[in-house]
Amino acid sequence: MSEEIDMGESDVPMVCPKCGGKMVQGNLTIPLERMSPRTMDQLTPSFSMGGFPQMMEDYSTEPRWKEKTGERTGLIFKRDEVKQMKLDGYRCSLCNYIEIYAKPK
Repeated sequence: MSEEIDMGESDVPMVCPKCGGKMVQGNLTIPLERMSPRTMDQLTPSFSMGGFPQMMEDYSTEPRWKEKTGERTGLIFKRDEVKQMKLDGYRCSLCNYIEIYAKPK
């Protein structure tokens, strides 16, 4: 049984399969934190102590769906070809149900 999913690309709004509410399009991001490297500056008062203290940086990344295509690539060393797709999602404005779809780039 194969079903085509509308994915909101037409003028017809998506309807939640759980409660019948309106689905709102969004995307999935993952918040990350990392330490910035220390900088060494001769004019810094704490130069002998190792420079500026490390700072936390906030950034986010978008996950990707990866799947093997079944084909092998490479001249000498063969490896499985991998297809990557962006993840997009829809959230119900009433019950907060989320559906996530992989979309080709």
